Amino acid sequence: MSRHRNVRNLVEDDYYDGYDDDDYYDDDDYYYEEQQKQAARSKAKAAAAAPKTKTYTAQLVVPPKNNKKPAAKVPSGGPPPVVATNVGVTKAPPGWGKPSAVLPSVSAPAPQPGITKPPAGWGRPAAASNGNGNAAATNKTGRKTTASSAATATTPTSQQQKAIPKWLADQTIASQLTMVILGHVDAGKSTLMGQILVQTNQISKREAAKQCGNGGSNNNNGKQQAIQLSWLLDENESERARGVTMEIGTKTIRVPKHDIVVLDAPGHHDFIPVMITGAANADVAVLVIAAVTGEFEAGFTGGGQTKEHIMLARGLGVTQIIVAVNKLDVEGWKEDRYQEIQTRVKEFLLKQQFKPKRIRFVPISGLTGENVKARTTSTSASSSSSELSKWYKGPTLLEAINDFFPAKRQIDKPLRFIVTDVFAEGKGIVARGRVIQGFVEVGDSLVVLPVGDIVRVARVEHLQAPSSNGSDDPRRLAVATAGDTVQLVISDKDIDIMRISIGNIFCFPNARPPLTRTATARIMVMEDLAVPIIRGAQVVFHMHSLDVPTVLTNLIAVLNNDGSVKKERPRVLTRGVSASVELTVSEKIVMEAFSECRSLGRFVLRRGGETIAIGVIDTTL
Repeated sequence: MSRHRNVRNLVEDDYYDGYDDDDYYDDDDYYYEEQQKQAARSKAKAAAAAPKTKTYTAQLVVPPKNNKKPAAKVPSGGPPPVVATNVGVTKAPPGWGKPSAVLPSVSAPAPQPGITKPPAGWGRPAAASNGNGNAAATNKTGRKTTASSAATATTPTSQQQKAIPKWLADQTIASQLTMVILGHVDAGKSTLMGQILVQTNQISKREAAKQCGNGGSNNNNGKQQAIQLSWLLDENESERARGVTMEIGTKTIRVPKHDIVVLDAPGHHDFIPVMITGAANADVAVLVIAAVTGEFEAGFTGGGQTKEHIMLARGLGVTQIIVAVNKLDVEGWKEDRYQEIQTRVKEFLLKQQFKPKRIRFVPISGLTGENVKARTTSTSASSSSSELSKWYKGPTLLEAINDFFPAKRQIDKPLRFIVTDVFAEGKGIVARGRVIQGFVEVGDSLVVLPVGDIVRVARVEHLQAPSSNGSDDPRRLAVATAGDTVQLVISDKDIDIMRISIGNIFCFPNARPPLTRTATARIMVMEDLAVPIIRGAQVVFHMHSLDVPTVLTNLIAVLNNDGSVKKERPRVLTRGVSASVELTVSEKIVMEAFSECRSLGRFVLRRGGETIAIGVIDTTL
């Protein structure tokens, strides 16, 4: 059974039945009862320690028009009422109107017959000026916020936003895709991507050899050639020393229909959080699977990362995938082996609600380059690669990549720019990231969240120049639109570089997203969950480039397939169920409802190094 069978419910409100948790625990909710008892004891202790003070309730009695003085209605056991000054005032209690030496804590009186409900704010201190002309308020955490900052926290995304320039609205923007490379460790991901860079002329073979310290010589040794290709992506010295991808490698390629940013994600289990960052920023994926007997089984069914990568990618918004069956040359290009892998992997992909028309399988050899850009068709060729052309008539890998459907971009929505890297360059600061919606151009003033500093964009640098699509308007180079991965250069006079971090959000000051700690969300629990999820569970919240300690403060309900409530206030969440929960992160971050911004509304929950749930934000609190 797959670890979660239906990821579609995260984006289509289509939940599925899971395991029933009615009999999982005893009926006595020990945790809840103890919490209620503790709260009662705390209230009793506080009441005993509080100074005994008398409280008085004043009631205004309006006389009738005949000026006859009516009898004041005095509640049983209460003080005499205060009437209007034109009909006389009853004597006030001793000390009435004089400030007391110590201001006691005033609690709201219980409503009695004849006494109206206490007004809102009873017993709370009046708002005090903070010196800036803004009234200071106290939020739920007890921290003081100004009226302006409170308005910022509740600013809807429908606020005024920058109008789209006419020249940009009239321009046909070329398709921009971000492609993440997934797969189990040692499946050949980095080698394959190096081969693609060479075959798309992004780099020459001689230059590749130079970058890998081979002096520019073309060594035909297979192992040395694989190192040369993989090192084009694995540029970190520790990665090269260990022979394992540890960070996201970023390169660009161009095919006829798309400009593509390639994200080479690590496949090792220890670097799943890094892989989540890559998948969260991707539109499409290439899943690399090693066809060698034993390697495929280890990655797919032996506790490897192939299935987990598929589930995480689908849950984080990837809807199109190419399965590159790599190293098939080691198996002699056997069709039976290819069909076996295709059958097993496709069945799992369909369970994750990938649509059949958005799944492609391509047999390749990342080391030799067979069927990456072209394949051998000559039957007289001495190599075994000609065996592939005898039974495979489908597209090459680059042809399949070219056939990806363009992504729909929301350029008319408020700007959201996610920072994925930041570094100093001369007298400026470079923030690399991706525009997930809206657009930004040179000269714009942006706010950096959550710190709140205002910066000005001095320069926009594209990782590769956007395709013109027949239009050579130079203004396009000064604009980054939804889907673009760019570097925004800002002056170090606007902000200190230490104030910008990976995971920060750039937006326009008049269209800020919510900055909050608490949200309600729908989650889907993994089917290999070892320990059930309870209220108060401590987890790690992963969203785009962020990972934040989080507490599940409330389990609201278990949900059915159609999103209806199956059980309210469950004690635990067991494997395979869908549920509505409330979560609280350790610090304020930018979160938005999934309906407003998908990239800021998707997340993954992990605990103890294992993924336990995938979810989407419903509302921010």
